[in-house]
Amino acid sequence: MKVGEYKVKRNYLIAQMVLDAVAVIIIIVICKCVISFGGFIESQNKLIHNSNNEVTGLVVWQWNIIWIVIAALVVLVSLLMIYLPRKQPKKYIVNKTNVQKYSDIVITAVTCVRIPVLLAVFEGMCIHQSVMVRNYDGIISLQIPLDILLAVIIIRFSIHRVRIIQPEKEEKKITLKEN
Repeated sequence: MKVGEYKVKRNYLIAQMVLDAVAVIIIIVICKCVISFGGFIESQNKLIHNSNNEVTGLVVWQWNIIWIVIAALVVLVSLLMIYLPRKQPKKYIVNKTNVQKYSDIVITAVTCVRIPVLLAVFEGMCIHQSVMVRNYDGIISLQIPLDILLAVIIIRFSIHRVRIIQPEKEEKKITLKEN
């Protein structure tokens, strides 16, 4: 892994391990919900078809698989952001002394932002499934805006942490020469 011209190593912190485990659990829950919803819809479709011999009213649940793909893409993008080389930031000074701290802050921020994004994907899946079964009660939720707000707060705190590790500028000493 590199940041600009400096090589850095991945410090895998316990907090990042916990966040990775939570991300895996959220993905498993999304997969389980899609599979359970598929079973529910198939049973409902069989009931409709057997009682009415109609094809109208049947719901195609396979479109729900897109939520598994979206969750996998979120994890893939976050892993690419962690492991691919990064450009040296233009706004901040990154040198040999603070490059490892900078890399750790960026990796922790990416790992932390992954959780609210996956929760927003889960909420989107729940809303989509409610619409598919024509259950419009409680479809408006504050979960997605709160997830976005949480991601913005995490990014803002990470930027603040990067500012803290910046080297102090040396002030020029003005000396008066006596004649």
